[in-house]
Amino acid sequence: MNGTSKIFDFFKILSSVPHGSDNIWQISNLCCKFATERGLSYVQDSVGNVIIRKPATAGYESHEPVILQGHMDMVAVKTPDCTIDLEKEGLKLCSDGKWLWADGTSLGADDGIALAMAMAVLDSDDIPHPPLEVLFTVNEETGMDGAVFLDPGLLSGRRMINIDSEEEGIITVGCAGGARVYGDFTLSRTETLQNGAKITISGLNGGHSGAEIQKRRGNSNKLMGELLNTLYAECDIRLVSVNGGEKDNAIANRTEAVVAFATEAAENVTSVVSRFDAQMQGRLSETDPEAHILVELCDCSEAPAADSESTRSVISAICSVPDGVQKMSSDIDGLVQTSLNFGVLTTDGDRVGMTFCLRSSVKHEKDELIKLVSDTISSCGGSSEYGSEYPAWEYRKSSPLRDTVISEYVKQYGTAPEVMVIHAGLECGLFSEKLCGLDCVSLGPDIQDIHTVNERLDIESTNRTWTLLKSILAAL
Repeated sequence: MNGTSKIFDFFKILSSVPHGSDNIWQISNLCCKFATERGLSYVQDSVGNVIIRKPATAGYESHEPVILQGHMDMVAVKTPDCTIDLEKEGLKLCSDGKWLWADGTSLGADDGIALAMAMAVLDSDDIPHPPLEVLFTVNEETGMDGAVFLDPGLLSGRRMINIDSEEEGIITVGCAGGARVYGDFTLSRTETLQNGAKITISGLNGGHSGAEIQKRRGNSNKLMGELLNTLYAECDIRLVSVNGGEKDNAIANRTEAVVAFATEAAENVTSVVSRFDAQMQGRLSETDPEAHILVELCDCSEAPAADSESTRSVISAICSVPDGVQKMSSDIDGLVQTSLNFGVLTTDGDRVGMTFCLRSSVKHEKDELIKLVSDTISSCGGSSEYGSEYPAWEYRKSSPLRDTVISEYVKQYGTAPEVMVIHAGLECGLFSEKLCGLDCVSLGPDIQDIHTVNERLDIESTNRTWTLLKSILAAL
């Protein structure tokens, strides 16, 4: 990695400690130690947010402060055969000189690269800049807890550069709001059947439910619902368990179900699965060409199955709740306005849990979708609640910061960047509510397949984005 800065060194240090969402204290303390070692003042609040301050360089003392912001947590997922304990261990970074990735796990460049760039600025003695307030937040991926609980009185700046975008050449200036809905079902385990099958749908591409929902990739949870519905109708199966997806904001790419059935139904079960597999592969040939289904017959005599009614309730809910793009924007070409992602399915004893990630840039559409999902779950015999709600980040017609960023971009690249509002959620909406008059932009280097084990960071794009960041700071 022939970078022009220390950002990759800092990224490696950050990657050496576990920092999946809700497991942030090691990386939060690491950021505090970083500040202490450099004699910089910092604040660590009760939820783990860290604010590090650095005085202006010579000649910039009278300039308005600038906030550099990113989040500490990553979507920590791994391949089925990966032995890394993401709760306790760091990542194994790999590079071929063009790309950076992690062996067997997600990379966490979303948003570790923001921390690494900000640390490189804080560590430098030759980068001109105004007074800096560097804000590292926690648990952005699971509810934006850091932004929600942030005390706005800790920040004096009203100009913010958020480094949480994943495409070079795009300057983000607005985003959708969102929420999560949680469904809960009770399995009445009253049936003991010896014959069973473990069915696994895998090989799908998955992806970010905000940035890639418009690609209409398959969702393994929804596909499993379709398959189970067919098996229930044709083979009278009973549900033992169903588990799929890892994060509510990642499109599920692997789901596993265990079902029980009468002895005479075994051959029909394998036939139905084989038929559905062929149909699925045909439907997903362009978006998920590696998608496939594995069925393995097993003994279910030691695991009581759910009765017919609770089996039907769970299957009906999985099938009935909508998924994917719900509405496209009529104002901005190609922008998803409202979407729903069926992110996680879990079985824990007699309970089946479902987690949905909703996004919309229109508040009443978000509210209507929350109600639709809740009502659907209720009609199928389950209960629901919603939370982790955050507002949309509205576009500002007048933005001196945006003007500066565009000007510096043109100087470096010789062409104007694309300025856009996105469907993925960013913390900027919450910051805009808390910090009156906040002028904010979001930028970042090219990162592919975030929130998946295929995540990778473009090294040269990172270097170019780093150069842009330095020039923006110097111009402010």
